[in-house]
Amino acid sequence: MKIKFWGVRGSIPTPLSGETIRKKIKKALTLASPADICSEESIDRFIDTLPYSVKGTYGGNTTTFEVMTDSGELFIIDCGTGLKGLGMELVKGDFGKGNGYANILLTHTHWDHIQGIPFFLPFFIKGNKFNIYSPYEDCRERIEYQQVFTHFPVNLDYMLATKEFITLEKESDFYLNNIRIVNKRMRHPGGAFGYRIEENGKSFIYTSDCEFNIDEMFDIDTYKDFFYNADVVVFDTQYTFDEFINKIDWGHSPATIAIDIASKFNVKKLLLFHHDPDYSDEKLDDVLSNAKAYMGINQKKIGSLQLEIAREGMVIDL
Repeated sequence: MKIKFWGVRGSIPTPLSGETIRKKIKKALTLASPADICSEESIDRFIDTLPYSVKGTYGGNTTTFEVMTDSGELFIIDCGTGLKGLGMELVKGDFGKGNGYANILLTHTHWDHIQGIPFFLPFFIKGNKFNIYSPYEDCRERIEYQQVFTHFPVNLDYMLATKEFITLEKESDFYLNNIRIVNKRMRHPGGAFGYRIEENGKSFIYTSDCEFNIDEMFDIDTYKDFFYNADVVVFDTQYTFDEFINKIDWGHSPATIAIDIASKFNVKKLLLFHHDPDYSDEKLDDVLSNAKAYMGINQKKIGSLQLEIAREGMVIDL
């Protein structure tokens, strides 16, 4: 199973400004010595030593993930603005010829999870086929409403690919060939669902837009079957703990709670995700650093859990 991250922001896209890029260049130059910039090779070596917030960006597109299974089934999880870049890549192959097929799993239909659909090129090419799965019976109507003429000049029917909407039984599982897909209800305003994908003894979990407040933590064992022994969990950690305390019922969680849940249920790797649109790359460096500090303080409880932070372009092989 191969997982690629095309969009990792929550709420709204956050493109880099010219001023932000200028600050990154200035920071890099202040850290450089003459020896660091004397050749192309030395420049590359120097860039590799820089903090990620200086040498790159965690990305500004909203949530979109690509999962290619070992058996060749393509899953797209959520359709934020990252979907546009994924679509541009897909049309280089079978999707550009009208011979593409994929499955789309929608967690919910808040804007940051569907706003890439009008710009997804494979949807415009006749012959491509998509099965769109969601626990919401009116999912098609929700997507169509995003593209009524007063909101967007091209409606869903004009996009000539075959699009079949399939309603999932809530908190259930289904199989595609030997792949098991489980959906689990998450606490979020308006509702949301997480997904667990299992194949060949490996499991990947995507839990975007989930609030694990005191009530959910009190009943946390109801989530055991969903999280237990997962190889990789991508978890909504939009807020710091202080922000979380002041934003009860806003529908998101902090990294500390994600770490507690992952360690309790023997998750192997945790990815912090759904980054707040107000967080700079430097702030996200701090989020990861503080999360690692929390793990260090609680090492006996945490165990061998691996921790990373999601960024656009990241690829994980299971």
